[in-house]
Amino acid sequence: MYDIIIIGAGPAGLTAGMYCARGGKKTLILGSVYGSQQSMGGLYENYPGFPDGIQGIELSERMLSQAEKYGAELREEVVLKMVSLNGVFSVKTESWEYESRALIMATGACHRKLKVPGEEEYATRGVSYCAYCDGSLFRNKTVAVIGYGNGAARAVLYLAGLCQKVHLLNVREDLVAEAVYLDRIEALTNLSVLQGVEVMQILGDGFVTDVEFKARGNVRSLKVDGVFVEMGVEPNIDLAADLGVELTKGGFVRVNRLTQETNIPGVFAAGDVTGGRMQVTTAVGAGTSAAISAMRYIQ
Repeated sequence: MYDIIIIGAGPAGLTAGMYCARGGKKTLILGSVYGSQQSMGGLYENYPGFPDGIQGIELSERMLSQAEKYGAELREEVVLKMVSLNGVFSVKTESWEYESRALIMATGACHRKLKVPGEEEYATRGVSYCAYCDGSLFRNKTVAVIGYGNGAARAVLYLAGLCQKVHLLNVREDLVAEAVYLDRIEALTNLSVLQGVEVMQILGDGFVTDVEFKARGNVRSLKVDGVFVEMGVEPNIDLAADLGVELTKGGFVRVNRLTQETNIPGVFAAGDVTGGRMQVTTAVGAGTSAAISAMRYIQ
């Protein structure tokens, strides 16, 4: 029996794990550090304390090390179901079943897909959702980045340093990104930008060869070796919904923003699964609050 089980190993989950373990609670974290949005996010230049920036994967590993230093356990298991019975939570994974007195949901969010023909077919064969994971596979090649925000901007900047040519297919009329990214993008010489694009399909012959889209009413296509999808994220709420946790109209877990409590006593949530600003720094703060609330709940 654990005091607190935390589902998710991103910044919210790891922070909560560190706080709970440091607070003397028997703490279990279930999830993969390397699968979090933070770990796949490349260089973070706006995380306090690192003036030269820090790679997301290094930040995740440091957070885990700190949590484990105080006694938190991490198990890279996929959670299948959670059940509440008489004040005890049962968490079933693919290989075991655990019990705890409180739960913290930090399941994060997953990449939003285009939902166009060819996307699923060519996943891992030219279609990618992580420039920092797969960018090196396209060194000196031509790629397209599809998106509209900071994620797309960061992918463009990273890929421009590897690829011969980068095409930004912006699904909106303007790139909604931080000024520092926009300034750097202006200086790129191997980038072409198309605004107001509607992607129609991804074509290929074993691997991606083309992306077809509509721009200004005209159907066009580009020859590319890879397509990087940066359409934002959507929350991983299936486990929470199955447990009976209340959701917002936008499909996120509803919490009290002061305590991170959900509608179910003993269940707390933090990070991207609850919506909001969806930043690493806000996830850390929410994970802290959830941990403090969970510890108070079981006392």
